[in-house]
Amino acid sequence: MKFVRHTALALFLSLASFATAKTFDDFNFEQERMFCSEDLIYIISSFDDSDKITAYSYAGDRLWDRTFFAKITSWQVIDYRILVFSKHRQGYQTYLTNLDRFSGEMIWQRP
Repeated sequence: MKFVRHTALALFLSLASFATAKTFDDFNFEQERMFCSEDLIYIISSFDDSDKITAYSYAGDRLWDRTFFAKITSWQVIDYRILVFSKHRQGYQTYLTNLDRFSGEMIWQRP
């Protein structure tokens, strides 16, 4: 009888903890967040107030990073450039940015 009570109590506690467990909401990835070229790896990291593109070598060394305070909505690596389309976080303006893919320096940006 003692075994039945302990088993029932354990079952009750496990069901109670399951019912009160918080669900985990992951970031909705709507685009590729990583791109591997023949010589570098590019990662987009999204935060509440900014997005960041970081370039790494295949040895794992961080080579450069560029912060965007607008939300990156799409990007492409073409030859020696990275083209980034981003939208102001309040939704007021969009930007097209051209970066040098080896240094991360901004070549130009247009609203």
